[in-house]
Amino acid sequence: MPAAVIAAVAVPTAWIARPDLVQKARELGVRRTLAKAWDRVRRGGLTAVVGEALTVPKDFIPTVVGTLTYSLADSAGMPPREDAAARNALPEFVDVPGVDVAQLPPSTAPEPVERGWYRSGADAQSTKYSALDQITVRNVRQLQVAWSYSLGTDVGDSTKTGPTVQTNPVVVGTHLFLTSVEGDLVAVHAATGKELWRTPLPAPAAKRGLVWEPNPDFTASRLFVPTSRGVYAVRAADGTVIKEFGTEGVVGTNASLIAPVIVGDRLVVATLEPAVEAYDLRTGARLWSRSLLSKPGGQPAALKGAAPWGGISADVQRGIAYVSTGNPRPAMIGSSRPGKNDYSCSVVAIDTKTGAVRWSFQEVEHDLWDLDLPAAPVLTTITREGRTVDVVAVLTKRGNTLLLDRDGGRPIFGYQRRRTPTSSIPGEQTAAYQPVFTLPEPFSRDEFTRDQITDISESARRTAEDKLRDARFGFFEPPVIGGKIAFYGVHGGAEWPGGAVDPRKGILYVPSTQVPWVIRVQYADVKATSKSGADLPGNTLYQSTCASCHGASRSGSYEWEGAGDAYVPSLVGITFLRRRDQLESPADFAARHERAGKRPAVTATNLQQLYDYFATLDQRADRQRSLSLSAFWQLVLDDRGHPASRPPWGQLTALDLNSGRKLWQVPFGRLDGVRPDGKPVLGLQNIGGVTATAGGLLFATGTTDNMVRAFEAASGAELWAYRLPAAGSTMPTVYDVNGTQYVVVVATGGAYKGFSGRSDRVIAFTLPSSAR
Repeated sequence: MPAAVIAAVAVPTAWIARPDLVQKARELGVRRTLAKAWDRVRRGGLTAVVGEALTVPKDFIPTVVGTLTYSLADSAGMPPREDAAARNALPEFVDVPGVDVAQLPPSTAPEPVERGWYRSGADAQSTKYSALDQITVRNVRQLQVAWSYSLGTDVGDSTKTGPTVQTNPVVVGTHLFLTSVEGDLVAVHAATGKELWRTPLPAPAAKRGLVWEPNPDFTASRLFVPTSRGVYAVRAADGTVIKEFGTEGVVGTNASLIAPVIVGDRLVVATLEPAVEAYDLRTGARLWSRSLLSKPGGQPAALKGAAPWGGISADVQRGIAYVSTGNPRPAMIGSSRPGKNDYSCSVVAIDTKTGAVRWSFQEVEHDLWDLDLPAAPVLTTITREGRTVDVVAVLTKRGNTLLLDRDGGRPIFGYQRRRTPTSSIPGEQTAAYQPVFTLPEPFSRDEFTRDQITDISESARRTAEDKLRDARFGFFEPPVIGGKIAFYGVHGGAEWPGGAVDPRKGILYVPSTQVPWVIRVQYADVKATSKSGADLPGNTLYQSTCASCHGASRSGSYEWEGAGDAYVPSLVGITFLRRRDQLESPADFAARHERAGKRPAVTATNLQQLYDYFATLDQRADRQRSLSLSAFWQLVLDDRGHPASRPPWGQLTALDLNSGRKLWQVPFGRLDGVRPDGKPVLGLQNIGGVTATAGGLLFATGTTDNMVRAFEAASGAELWAYRLPAAGSTMPTVYDVNGTQYVVVVATGGAYKGFSGRSDRVIAFTLPSSAR
């Protein structure tokens, strides 16, 4: 969709759905509000600003496919529906063997473990591991605040959610680098928190990371910072853009969210185009570009999406970059993109010399559930059958760990492909099978079932059961027009911070979330306005009785996950979905509106008039071919705004990649004052991440209770905790300055329902001198 169209649709909707924006403008004043808005447009472009204003660049605006090319009144002319009987005649399971380890190439020498933190995620392998060991299980309880720094962001009402800083800080010597939500690249003194310099860049800058190019002469060293307008080369010492590199200091023109990776003499960048590109590290000249929307053989695929927003890692010795890709688009409705949708929901290995795809492994074929791969691949080495094996481990929203050999993308452990249900949407062609993994053991549930509905209180359960009353459950149950499916996964399982690995042991530590979602598909009329039915007899009745909830044009409404889960269904196309006797039934009307908490006073005659009104509008839209399908997902919450599934809603898991077995799993986070019996809820939503250290510790943050915690890596026992001003919004960074070890946390909060607000604080911790 062109930026101008997105802006035209999104901005008015944002002001209606986000009254806090109006209040913020009142607090700032018109002149200051306009000045700040213009600065954001100038630096980040209109599309970026709209996305940030909404705080939901993709989630808030529903998927709307092109108008239907067929008539709903002519069943014979509709595209065919899938044959459920033929699907059910297929074997239920198909076995896929694991690789013969004896046939794999020998393991290469392991990458040296850095004591610095030169790239977001620690290193090119995205290990999130520090070799520092001054802070240990014996002294971690003595951690104290070393310094606290304010990014200077105007967070408005700090009790509300909004944009957060997801940049995992990079540390080089005494310099710590991170960004603000406004797009400022900032350097602070790593031992004191004093700001050293600040450089404005197009927002979002280093949304999920940046990289420092190692150089013995720090004054000549460079940072490579992805932005909404290409990747900038910035002098690390003073923050100046290096104009001699690329075009005025920039390579590429497309938006990039994730940290680039340096492989030999080239800078490898992943863009939202989507593509992976390589640039000469000396000049900035582009060496190659590889589209992620190409099928094998180079033929363009008839789809969009597959954006590499999760992350990229590299095996420098092999010269291979590994990238996690997003879901195909249009999301949730796949009738216009038949097939597997290659390279989407996949880990793709790319030769950094040539740009050729070495291999790809797809977890979800023809995705309809937003089950993209959210996190950067983690590279490590394991021991199998007495041999060392170099592997790539990719965490997924389904709770799986894709464990593949680095050279061929072959699974280390065998798995099964399970038969899936068919879709009832005309023209949809679902994948007949989807994978089921038993090893490595899943770290969260793959399927939401009715027996997992919340039990924290009677009122919570009643509310959740009512909201899920007509939902469809099941393994890869496809979306349905006029209904909803219930499942886990939009925010994980795993999310974009991914996991941390101890490369010495091959143990992966995984934070995860497990909360329920629904996907709804409904009809939309792309030509409808508030006056569309003004010429019809039933318009006055509709506008006075129904429009206050369902909207003047029958479009309905819903809340995105940052606001809640309120939902009012669209009435567009309702006469094609339900029988006339149902729509004219006072009993049916009363039952449906009793659940909604609002029951307009209508008579049987009123319902007959409304049916005629709806039928006329539906038939008119059908004849004009202005009907389309609209799809969106929503959180499912209880009566107090908590997830509608049984706790734990978040966990921390240790996975032994050598055996594929879980070593331990513990609830992550704690919530008091919710259960009537006074017991705490253990295990909360989280989106901050985990870091492992040679001191036998895990530092983890991002839970809705706003804590940063230290766990014993060997057992999962919690050893230390500190309450932050808001939730940690990226994984902790661990570094050393002059022999003193620090742990720094960016505590800017979470953007979704359940998080308590925002701050602009960055807080570093260290031991007192007596404990070092």
